[in-house]
Amino acid sequence: MKIRLFLVALIVISLALFASTKTVVSVFYKEKKPSQIVLSKVDSLLENYSQFYEIRYYDIEDDENAEIISENGLPEKHFPFAVVIGDKFTVKIGKRIASFVHFPEFMNGIGRHEGNWSLEDLQLALENPDLLSEKNILPVLDEEAETSDCEE
Repeated sequence: MKIRLFLVALIVISLALFASTKTVVSVFYKEKKPSQIVLSKVDSLLENYSQFYEIRYYDIEDDENAEIISENGLPEKHFPFAVVIGDKFTVKIGKRIASFVHFPEFMNGIGRHEGNWSLEDLQLALENPDLLSEKNILPVLDEEAETSDCEE
């Protein structure tokens, strides 16, 4: 009887610990002005979800973060910004696919690192993680575009 009670207690404790684990949202940024503009707006949005998610920040240019960038499947070469929810950065909303890599749409005109996502897309993904795609898809950049303003 004591063993059965112990096992039930162990299961309840395990379930409680599992339920209290928050999904990690990783924000990758640069200290450059355009990236900081995006970071400010993303931070404002993420504040509303801090009770549901553990938010972590990584400077893209810090060599100590190279491994986590690689582990998350982010570009090996230059990228200015990314948000990864759990281990996903691609979302399917209706028939449209967006990836939270490079600059969001409100930074239109920034140069070749324009992404295909909006803050609204990010909000939808945070509210409904089932929208996150099983497979991450990196956006295709226009390699012919002129240099980007993202280095300012």
